[in-house]
Amino acid sequence: MVTPESGTKKGGGLDEAGDPKPQPGDGPRVSKMRVGGEEILVLSVPLPELRYPEGTTPAEQQIIDAVLQGLTVHEIAERRGASLRTVTTQLGTIFRKAGVNSQAELIARMTDCSDVE
Repeated sequence: MVTPESGTKKGGGLDEAGDPKPQPGDGPRVSKMRVGGEEILVLSVPLPELRYPEGTTPAEQQIIDAVLQGLTVHEIAERRGASLRTVTTQLGTIFRKAGVNSQAELIARMTDCSDVE
């Protein structure tokens, strides 16, 4: 059972585990969890909302999400029911729109919080 230290903010709702969803501007949150007779503290840090590169399509955004999850191009193609060539072509288009040259650069760009207000 997870017991969050903070309450739900107005309009925040709950996540899949039933814990309050972090809101923009929230700081770190500590929760307690009992697992196998041991009490564990979990530190949660809200991530900024992703801002996809301008002009990306919903399909390209799904591919970006898969890259951020650490999936390989082969895994992305399998998950999407697409050919490896199709996903590779889509990644090339994403790289051009994002101004990057690799999946590592794409991840760095998508997770960079320095320009978040």
